[in-house]
Amino acid sequence: MYTINMEKTFGKRTRVTAQQRREDILAAAITEFSEKGLYGASTVTIAERADISHPNLFRLFPTKKELFIASIERVLERIKRKMIATGKNHPEAPLQAMAESWNQLLVQREELLILLQGYAACHDPQIRQVIRRASIEIFLQIENLPTVTTERAHFFYAEGMFRMLAAAMDLAELAVEDEAARRLLGY
Repeated sequence: MYTINMEKTFGKRTRVTAQQRREDILAAAITEFSEKGLYGASTVTIAERADISHPNLFRLFPTKKELFIASIERVLERIKRKMIATGKNHPEAPLQAMAESWNQLLVQREELLILLQGYAACHDPQIRQVIRRASIEIFLQIENLPTVTTERAHFFYAEGMFRMLAAAMDLAELAVEDEAARRLLGY
């Protein structure tokens, strides 16, 4: 009699919760969207990276744009949580502490690049709304820290955006041998 070993043929899958599956999809989506943006990213690739079927991906995220927005929101929330908490925990010098926290976040290239992809996709009204709302929330939280004025919050925010662009371009690497890049970075 012939029998099929289902575990060997199809692989043994561990059941995971819908929340864990959602987390897996978001992690895969952040990678894919950071590399290719909203329009270049493949939901098939995202599903493969998350080890989920393509139809199941759309059960949790009905559209590619909803998945893109959820990915951006995930990264923005992580940034807000880490940076603002750091600033609140250092009331004597909140901006310095937040700058150090931001520099640590900039090393995570995928998260940096998906933010830039989000800004690039702001022609879409829904994406623009998400980016605007998060930007204003972050600015207001910075501005409301002890010893921080509106002017200082504005400068800090602008400097952070510049640092994000510099990190995306790997200017620090270039600055090792390029005097103009060092000056641009303020080294």
